[in-house]
Amino acid sequence: MTIRIEDPGRLGPALGEIRKLLGIPRLALARRIAQATGHSIHGVENALKDWDTGKHAPTVSKLGPLLDALGYDLALVPKPDEPEEDS
Repeated sequence: MTIRIEDPGRLGPALGEIRKLLGIPRLALARRIAQATGHSIHGVENALKDWDTGKHAPTVSKLGPLLDALGYDLALVPKPDEPEEDS
């Protein structure tokens, strides 16, 4: 399944929605990420909450472990060419 996120500002909330659709509680996901990265569960859970609510967005270095824990890869898909407007 491919999930396309058009608005980069919605990345955190979109990932939170995916977590919920997969039925993974935030704490369980935090445990997975903390185990993989060596970070504290509490710190990871707080970061997930901030991302879910859109308060902060995941950085590139944090995105990899999050996607890995969700079972997804990041793919950069080129946008279709926009038709040029006549001036």
